[in-house]
Amino acid sequence: MKTVNSLSAGKTSSYLAAHYPADLEVFALVCIDCHNAGRNIDRKLIQMANDKLQKYCSHHKPFVATSEDPMILKTMFDLEQFLGREIIWLRGVSWEQMLRAKKAIPNIDKRFCTTILKISPIFEFLYFYHELPVQMRIGYRYDEMERETQFSDTIHYPTRCDYRPKSNTWIHRWQDILWRIGDFPLIRDKVLHHHVQQYWQDKSIIFPQDSNCQNCFWKAPQQLRKNYETNPSIMMWAAIMEVLYDHTFKEDYSLLEIQRMGLQLDFFFGSGSGCQAGFCTD
Repeated sequence: MKTVNSLSAGKTSSYLAAHYPADLEVFALVCIDCHNAGRNIDRKLIQMANDKLQKYCSHHKPFVATSEDPMILKTMFDLEQFLGREIIWLRGVSWEQMLRAKKAIPNIDKRFCTTILKISPIFEFLYFYHELPVQMRIGYRYDEMERETQFSDTIHYPTRCDYRPKSNTWIHRWQDILWRIGDFPLIRDKVLHHHVQQYWQDKSIIFPQDSNCQNCFWKAPQQLRKNYETNPSIMMWAAIMEVLYDHTFKEDYSLLEIQRMGLQLDFFFGSGSGCQAGFCTD
């Protein structure tokens, strides 16, 4: 059974990769099709990212922007050099493609984004190129061990289409596939947040202050407000999506309302917000 490290460009998953080498190091990049959302990304980094994605994801559109802090692009290239091992870059459909298909904005009640944008591309890569199941290592620390209970080792996936001659239609046949066996070495070895922070403090790799999608509905309003200053083009793209689909990421506020909030200076920024499906934060 092959071992796989699931990387997110956060300090914890990077710590996992540094201390527990796997057969495969995989990173799923969340993509946006809007050039305006990526207008502040260095053109060379965009080309380098596309070169990485070309290997396994050439069937998708070229990468132009991400909903994560664009700093992750350089972070992942630097991490690959630090590890001395290849990191496989993957991507699924873009945010825009997902929203058109779902006709909805993901929120606390409709939590489909992580599965579509992160889990599915990793599953598809492993399904087509490797034998399943794999042993997947996830960067859940000892001080967040409750997240282990949220881990799922199966995925509901269409495996074939059947033709119906009477109606002249095709129907997808879905199957629950066992594709990974979870392994949580940081919990097993009692690695805490301060161990991770201490390890990276004298290393040259720079990590994003706030990991995962900048517009994520799991994030506190003040963190979203802060992200308007850090990555305004991404946040404005997300605010426009709310207007177009007439729904909001947060239950109580739209992103435009959050933009008008005062910035709470004593708020502990950069605490991240974990995708609740097997991926990790700082």
